[in-house]
Amino acid sequence: MTTISSSEHVRLKLFARDAADIEVMSAYVQDMVLQVADMAHVSDQKRFVLLGNRFCWEDEEHPMRVRTALQIANVQKSQVKNIELAHGEAILSILALTFEPEDALAGHLRIIFAAGGEIRLAVEACEAILEDISDAWLARSRPTHEID
Repeated sequence: MTTISSSEHVRLKLFARDAADIEVMSAYVQDMVLQVADMAHVSDQKRFVLLGNRFCWEDEEHPMRVRTALQIANVQKSQVKNIELAHGEAILSILALTFEPEDALAGHLRIIFAAGGEIRLAVEACEAILEDISDAWLARSRPTHEID
């Protein structure tokens, strides 16, 4: 079994301010898994945050995961579709992030999950931070997707 030293994995830190930036960020969070309880809309701070285990797509040699935080600022409203918030231990898998602008700054940031779940955030301006917060570890497998 190959071990990966923490010095071999460079911790990722990305900032997104528009739809193109969110598209890049989306590629990094694809197949990130988290529990429902590991996300929250902190309305008094106008923030939405989540913590999960991100698959490291940037490392083609070793299948790895890393604990990662996603923070979205300027959130005015959040809507949840097909996710039971009362089931805190339920596992979610992120498929994609998208940003749909309504004007020069404001719009809707969508977090799309497998099995039809979605969180839609109305934001005053697109501003997101994705940051690895732990050392990486070897993953049991590499995620695969069937193409219809």
